[in-house]
Amino acid sequence: RFALMSVIQSSRLNDEQIEEFREGFAMYDKNKDGRINAAELAALMRWLGNIPSNADIHEIMREFGQGESLTQDGFLQAMGRKMVDDFLPEEVIESFQVFDKDGKGMISASELRHVLAFLGDKLDETQVEEMLAQAVGTGDGSLLYEPFVRKMLDKK
Repeated sequence: RFALMSVIQSSRLNDEQIEEFREGFAMYDKNKDGRINAAELAALMRWLGNIPSNADIHEIMREFGQGESLTQDGFLQAMGRKMVDDFLPEEVIESFQVFDKDGKGMISASELRHVLAFLGDKLDETQVEEMLAQAVGTGDGSLLYEPFVRKMLDKK
């Protein structure tokens, strides 16, 4: 699941967004120590146009922070995750349809391998194999991409 999230995340965060996130982080890092606290994170998120709840802020701090602070790298990871969490399965399924030449809801294992290995964050062979192991095969070298995407995006 992490590998797919990495691929999706890379397609969601472009250089402009990363620059905006870095700029905002620098602005809210009041003491310029490379870290922000929960209150600064909440203000930064609002500056970026989000309306985070206290629970959202605490979850980000718990998952990506270090104690009571969050580094710029941790913040970028959190924003990348937020972009991934905003994905609807239908959007990802639609992107797979580009490879589905005959409209049968299938992609060849070799095409999926190519996508995972060469597009977005390039995955190594082990990561590609882990992803392929999650796919539902049809027995002829093709994979059903809709259940694959839904399984990878399941937030449970």
